[in-house]
Amino acid sequence: MLNNINRLRKAGEIQKVFKFGKSVRSANFSIRYNPNRASNNRFAVVVGTKVDKRATRRNAIKRLVREVIRLNLQTLPTNFDIVLTAHKLAIWPIKLADVQPELTELLKKIR
Repeated sequence: MLNNINRLRKAGEIQKVFKFGKSVRSANFSIRYNPNRASNNRFAVVVGTKVDKRATRRNAIKRLVREVIRLNLQTLPTNFDIVLTAHKLAIWPIKLADVQPELTELLKKIR
C-alpha cells in the first residue's frame, strides 16, 4: 500500500497531469507525468470500465499496479505527479509477475 504522501487524491490535480503532462505508453499501460513542487512523487491509478466491467477486477488491477509502484518507489526520479492508466488486458487472472516487468520498464522512462 502506498503512503498518503505518495497519493494523488484530488480530481483537479489529476486533471492537471492529464492536461499538461508528458506521456509514455506500453502495450497494456500508459503513464502521464508532470513535475510537482512536493519533495516526493505522487501517484494515481486509473482503470476504466472499458478494461473490465467488474469493479472487483478493476480494483485487483489497481492493487497490483500500486504494489509495483511501491516496489520501485526508491528507484524513480522525484518530484513528479504520475497518473498510470491501464488499458485492455488480455489475460485473467492477472498476477504480479505478469505486470511487473512491463510497468518497471515504463516507470524507468520517466524523466
